[in-house]
Amino acid sequence: MASVATRLYSGTSKSSTLPRETKVVVCGGGIAGLSVVYHLAKFGWRDIVLLEQGRLTSGTTWHAAGLIGQIRSSEVMTHMCLESVKLYESLEEETGMSTGLKVCGSLALAESKERMLDLQRKASRARAEGIECQFLSPSELEKMVPWIWTQDLQGALYIPGDCVANPTDTSMALAKGAKQNGVQIIEGVRVDSVETLRECVSQVRTNQGPVKCQYFINCGGMWAHELGMKCDPIVKIPLHPNEHQYLITKKMKEINTRGMPYIRDLDNDCYIRDWGEGFMVGGFAVKGPILDGFLKRVPAGDKAEVQQLFNGPESFTPDMAPLMGPASEVDNYWVMAGFNSAGIATCGGAGKVLAEWLMEGRPPFNTWPVDIRRFTKYQNNKKFLIDRVSETEGGHYKIAFPGAEYHTGRKLRCSPLYASHAAAGAVFGDRSGMETPKWFANMSDTEEYGFEAQTGTYGKPGWFDMVLSEYWACRETVCAMDMSFFTKFELKSEGSEALELLQKLCPNEMDMPVGHVVHTGMLNEWGGYENDCSVARLSPNYYFIICPSFQLARGYRWIERHLPSDGSVKFQNVTHLYGGLNVVGPRAREVLQKLTETSLKLSEFKPFMCTEIDLGYASKVRIISLTHTGEDGFVMYIRCEHALHVYDALKAAGRIYGIRDAGYNALRWLRLEKFYPYWGEDFVDDATPFEIGREHRVKFDKVNILATGW
Repeated sequence: MASVATRLYSGTSKSSTLPRETKVVVCGGGIAGLSVVYHLAKFGWRDIVLLEQGRLTSGTTWHAAGLIGQIRSSEVMTHMCLESVKLYESLEEETGMSTGLKVCGSLALAESKERMLDLQRKASRARAEGIECQFLSPSELEKMVPWIWTQDLQGALYIPGDCVANPTDTSMALAKGAKQNGVQIIEGVRVDSVETLRECVSQVRTNQGPVKCQYFINCGGMWAHELGMKCDPIVKIPLHPNEHQYLITKKMKEINTRGMPYIRDLDNDCYIRDWGEGFMVGGFAVKGPILDGFLKRVPAGDKAEVQQLFNGPESFTPDMAPLMGPASEVDNYWVMAGFNSAGIATCGGAGKVLAEWLMEGRPPFNTWPVDIRRFTKYQNNKKFLIDRVSETEGGHYKIAFPGAEYHTGRKLRCSPLYASHAAAGAVFGDRSGMETPKWFANMSDTEEYGFEAQTGTYGKPGWFDMVLSEYWACRETVCAMDMSFFTKFELKSEGSEALELLQKLCPNEMDMPVGHVVHTGMLNEWGGYENDCSVARLSPNYYFIICPSFQLARGYRWIERHLPSDGSVKFQNVTHLYGGLNVVGPRAREVLQKLTETSLKLSEFKPFMCTEIDLGYASKVRIISLTHTGEDGFVMYIRCEHALHVYDALKAAGRIYGIRDAGYNALRWLRLEKFYPYWGEDFVDDATPFEIGREHRVKFDKVNILATGW
């Protein structure tokens, strides 16, 4: 598939001399790296060097199928695809090089009623984004594409603005546009490692010597993970290459494919597009040959002769979304990789987003669904990645039902109560790699509802009544919830330095009395939420910080990078040291009082207070009078070695009150009806306290502290 442009361009690139110092080094000469340098240069940055270990596009870009579908799983992905189309349309006029862009439209076929409902949901989202689309009946579809079999179809979604492009030509046009704006592109140079100084990028080591730089952008595709490991500290880039196959047929006299929309036969795991006067056929099969789906949908395909068969690597991530943004481990280390076989469709716009993000210090809109900091170090494990991407690759065309869970890569992190919950019928979900009970099924139903937890539904779920009973128990009696998934940090100092740091990071007043808890955000310089947490003051200079599970990597780095350079503040991630147990409901105080001599009366232990108590046989259990649900009760953070004892003692003490286990779905139900938004689910860093109803947690007499703290 390599074009003449590739060969000519490669010849001129090799003559470039490797500089010894530059502002930005980008590793990777595929569509991702070329898009990033193109946009950085267009926005006015200079001293940019792109290094490619082989030839441009020689990694995974060269064998891409070139399909550009605009309807995606998230707003940020849809936006990036729309920007890609705009960019590829303008490149030919700018550079004189064709991208092969052709607006042919696409058809997404629905064989089942569930698939049709899924397409209807996608169409609603597409129209909200201004994307034209319409539904076709099987008869209308047959008139548009007469060579496909339609008798088993419910219908199809037609998106007339979808496109195809030539991956190599598009990349070469980006390369030329970047060079016209001063970018130096050098082939045949391998990046061996990235060196840091005080956890900030300082230079890269290559097979042709070192290059000092201020910024490093890892666009290494399937090598990105390996390169991240060659940094000190290690930068986690959780992706792994899988096979991507497609075949090209010879000309078929029986069928006229020219000008036809390309087809996604989603229920048969394949895509079909015209190629000359034949077909390109590929897919993402969970199991079974992709060719079977093609032969079923195109009956005349059994007469086709194979011209070429491609089987190349493509990078996949644990959740089928790209990895973009600043690394949580090293300052000025950026990543743009893991596009899950959607690189051509996405990277044109993704490069623009990353360039704006880097230059402005903030993304242009909510990028959390693709932010690399959503993953933890545990999800960078090679064996985990191999197993998980074997499932995510096959899930490309699966219906993304709400609440669906992955089968692979499970039990990565388990709370100390996991075995007890499993024995009680818990159906688990994955929260940042932590196994968390979603609800508790009757033991005879565990297998059935456990399966539904993995597959999901758009209708009333089978777990509805079980969660409803857990909900009412939280409202009327007492429930126990495993809250171990929360991220937990400790901050301490000899003097007042820990308090001074929190006063700078948080808009709420952090100088509260010892034994009290404050709910606060941690705001960036634009007023957006970098973190949202509850902070307990255990002693004058000792704080316990409870954050959402999504903040394990991101939140830690945000606080760490603001620590005083003199080492006066000690900061530690203690998530793995403590289990969490939420005791919720009007009987919660009575149950817990049986296990401790510390008075838990409401008059003495009011909401938003904390202390360490003996509970049963366990000592120094951190107990906080809030539940994250709006109901009365306590959340306890227990050293892992004591957690099982406390749980068993709690269940025994609460038996006469009808205590029961409850899962995350009940918690979510309770907090949503109280309008308690959660970071990472309901808002992220582009929201301010005023936009989510939290202005009462901003103390305006701290404005001077905040203004001078940056």
